[in-house]
Amino acid sequence: MKGQGLRMAVIGCGYFGEKHADIINELPNAELAAVCDVNEEAAVRLSGKLGCKYYTDIETMLKSEEIDAVSIAVSETYHLDAVRPVAAAGKDILLEKPIARNTEEALEILRLAKENNIRLMVGHVLKWDGRYQYTAEAVKKGELGDVISMYFKRSSTNGTVKRLNGKISMFHYMGVHDFEAMLTFAEPAKPVKVYSQWVGKKNTKYNGKDTVFNTITFDNGIVASIQLCWALPDGSLDFVAYGEVVGTEGVSYIDIKDQGLSIYRSDKPVEYPELTYWPEYYGHVHGKLREEIAHFVTNTLSGEPYVVDNDRAVEAVRTIDACFESLRTGMPAEIRR
Repeated sequence: MKGQGLRMAVIGCGYFGEKHADIINELPNAELAAVCDVNEEAAVRLSGKLGCKYYTDIETMLKSEEIDAVSIAVSETYHLDAVRPVAAAGKDILLEKPIARNTEEALEILRLAKENNIRLMVGHVLKWDGRYQYTAEAVKKGELGDVISMYFKRSSTNGTVKRLNGKISMFHYMGVHDFEAMLTFAEPAKPVKVYSQWVGKKNTKYNGKDTVFNTITFDNGIVASIQLCWALPDGSLDFVAYGEVVGTEGVSYIDIKDQGLSIYRSDKPVEYPELTYWPEYYGHVHGKLREEIAHFVTNTLSGEPYVVDNDRAVEAVRTIDACFESLRTGMPAEIRR
């Protein structure tokens, strides 16, 4: 079915951009028209791998190619800069999480989408993780009663913080998943106050924190805690996530640890492959990220609504902004709207 369906381009040829491009190139109802990156070497490499055109300038690509939609997979630092020309050109957008690096830019992105009458979906991949969505459905149906408290934990080794070296915060890189999930489970309640504390014994030399504990209070009395950690030792489990949602009538536990596979080799450290979100086999990317992008393509073509709530994506960033303020002052911070 190539040559039909949704004709797309990918902006950003790094780690996630390559995954987006590979998936789009494989979907039966999508066509990868081009990739774009200011790093020409990266753009050339990816275009050569997937057999599409490459560009180093967004506006040049938009003028040169017939494109229906664009996947933006650059750092959140550049989300607004990338959205501006794409929205002005009237192209629908799949935007990697978080929606932006702060609330002000997030609201501007929503404004641009509305002003230019385009569709926007933020790539919150947990929307395709059954563990989180079964929990969301149980809460929505009232099966857990009224939510009392929530606890989330997301941990990884400090290999990530070494690689990023302060370019992206742990809140935006991985924590935003839990903030968005927390807001989903708490709805219609809204967070009103946060208190964040951090420890830095291992990662400060890489311009990062070891762990941060965030306590979030909601307007209906729910209290939630989100722990983010980038201090697991090399060679340990590379990714650990946990969730607990306690209600007056029940509780839901989410536990993601070794994913059921450990590979030992005589000449290499033990490997714990990522099997949920973007595993690669048969030479291509699979998992929940593929489901996310397929959903964007299918619903863009059909006009059906996306399952991701953009207002909630903004609220996640707004709550993170308050966490940064609390870390800066050492005091609880109110969430301003």
